[in-house]
Amino acid sequence: MKIEFELNGKPICLDAPADRRAVDLLREDLGLTGTKEGCGTGECGACTILVDGRSRLSCLMLVPQLEGRKITTIEGLAPGEHLHPVQAAFVRHGAVQCGFCTPGMVLTAVDLLARHPEPRHDEVIEAVSGNLCRCTGYQKIVSAVMDAGNTPPMPCSRQEPAPDPPPNGLRNAGRPGGTTAGSPVWMPRTLEDLWPLLAQYPQARVFAGGTDLLVWRRNGKIDSPALIGLERIDALRGIAETPDTVRIGAATTHEALLADPLVSRHFPVLKQALRTLGSPHIRHVGTIGGNLATASPAGDTLPPLHVLDATVTVQSAEGTRHLPIASLITGPGQTALMPGEIISAVIIPKPAADARQHFEKVGLRQAMACAVASLAAVVTFDDTGGIDRARLAWGSVGPTVVRLPEVEAALCGGRLDQKTLDALRPLVSRHLSPISDVRAGADYRRRVAGNLLLRLADDRPTRQATADTVEQAS
Repeated sequence: MKIEFELNGKPICLDAPADRRAVDLLREDLGLTGTKEGCGTGECGACTILVDGRSRLSCLMLVPQLEGRKITTIEGLAPGEHLHPVQAAFVRHGAVQCGFCTPGMVLTAVDLLARHPEPRHDEVIEAVSGNLCRCTGYQKIVSAVMDAGNTPPMPCSRQEPAPDPPPNGLRNAGRPGGTTAGSPVWMPRTLEDLWPLLAQYPQARVFAGGTDLLVWRRNGKIDSPALIGLERIDALRGIAETPDTVRIGAATTHEALLADPLVSRHFPVLKQALRTLGSPHIRHVGTIGGNLATASPAGDTLPPLHVLDATVTVQSAEGTRHLPIASLITGPGQTALMPGEIISAVIIPKPAADARQHFEKVGLRQAMACAVASLAAVVTFDDTGGIDRARLAWGSVGPTVVRLPEVEAALCGGRLDQKTLDALRPLVSRHLSPISDVRAGADYRRRVAGNLLLRLADDRPTRQATADTVEQAS
């Protein structure tokens, strides 16, 4: 396919296979090897580039997603003999060891400083949490980023032109190994453009952020005859409220949800879960609709949406229908979506203003971890302080999100204190039937899920815990 975009300040037009990854195009075809590839699954950040000024993982982008964008690689950050202030700060602080992660770290820092010129220490740590340094030079990296935030921008007069791209755009049009040859990729801009594509390619896989699907495709888990991206359909994005509900477009990113005041005001349990989801890079492109459609038992937004009684809007060329979230997800990776249907929105009723909302996730590490177990809760109280209604949902301890009506009923009328919760902990463990996998054994999951219940009596801010911290606190 022919594609036009701006690369390091220069317009570029080239022909490339539609299903080629951006990282392969940049490195192998255009010779811009400053963009590294580490994991190829969106977990290490080595392939970070800037897309319209925002950091993005090029291993999780396909060629059509570059169309019309302004792309900056490390080669174009400050061409010639001069360094960008962030690069200079990395040199001053010795924030480079083997150097493999450095381009991604630098571009991530440039994105952060463009939005927060004077970031706090914790904000820098959060920003680079999706960029792995195997040399463990994080302290110097963080110091360099904070120092660069205090450095005046480099004068424009020092900027020099970026190197010209190879003649005729491509250095090497060969295909990388491990990808599916010849799959068309469509990026419709309206729903009216989408419906005919779904009819023409009924076996096509639909994606928004692509943070799971593009990994599965590269690993050979799926081999779709066509891909259809939703990221450019404006009608699928945005957050709006009515007096009783909030409507979230399915292609709204996790990052946008975290920044939205309606989500902060009405759904802190969802916001707490979003903070633990992947890395900033993943949250920048991943969407709430994608998290639902993936239907992973460990999907971080699913327990909060269950306890918030969310409804999913499903749309097709034939019309619209609404499903309770419990009816949408039917098993691991399985949904009630019919051919030609997509998730277009999520509608969440506003809970009582004084409801206690809580989310906690236990993983094997503090960041970039899938849940061993998670718990979301919304609890409301009567005038005497007793529990009027409790909604609880556990993630990663069953084929889908697990609700336990027996436990919810047992809580009603009682006090939300340690004694009440401790008495119910065996009931939780008895009714759960988790599996053993690479992250944890079934017995351990059952035990941690019961221990998470004790957190409901805790007024401390919700956080992502490791398995060890939950065990110690219980």
